[in-house]
Amino acid sequence: MVHIVLLSILSASFVAATASATPPPAMTQAAATPAPTNSAMVVDITLERKKDGKVEAMAAGHVFATGDIIRLKLVSNYDGFLYVMDQGSSGKFTTVFPAMQTGSDNRVQRSKQYLVPAVEDGWFEVSGPAGFDVLYFLLSPTALTPPVLSSFAAPGPVSSLRPRCNDAIFRARGDCTDDSAGPAAVAPGQALPAPLAPLAGSASRDITFTSKSNGTVGVTGESAAPMLYTFRLAHL
Repeated sequence: MVHIVLLSILSASFVAATASATPPPAMTQAAATPAPTNSAMVVDITLERKKDGKVEAMAAGHVFATGDIIRLKLVSNYDGFLYVMDQGSSGKFTTVFPAMQTGSDNRVQRSKQYLVPAVEDGWFEVSGPAGFDVLYFLLSPTALTPPVLSSFAAPGPVSSLRPRCNDAIFRARGDCTDDSAGPAAVAPGQALPAPLAPLAGSASRDITFTSKSNGTVGVTGESAAPMLYTFRLAHL
């Protein structure tokens, strides 16, 4: 499970019931991402960790430790609206974005860089049982009605699998990465949380993933339909 923390007061974890008003999302101008000739929807996503005061890009399959402080950085070549939901390793569901404590403005504009959480000094703190958080990313050309927490229903039993380091990578670089972590397409017929199920029929399933520099992963889907994929976040 990921909890929201503000770096100015790291000892506190914030939940929707106690969060205060949300400032505008953190947004900066990024280098332009050329639109592909087939008008596909392309999103570059980078997982970042803050450690010892330094921000570093992490491999998508990195296995995090409890207490690690992380965030997501995204750049899209397509205007739309971003929704992120999480099934934690405990089985609990939360709406990660948009939400009161992570930012309420989820509009994504082409070639601009966005941070999630989209609040000043906002980060996620990794917690919960060892395993995998499953983040559901939905990028839609049009605004959708955000789901309410009461509408969440687990799509299936929580996996008991624990992350395992890739031995070759660990011996070569000392990094613990799990080959099953990171982004993945939503397979036809795959069970989804209740709020996402109505969108499954129209969401793009023809999605490809491309590894780029500094741990960034490019996600490409059809521009005419919402793009839905998952991101497995491994932690011990």
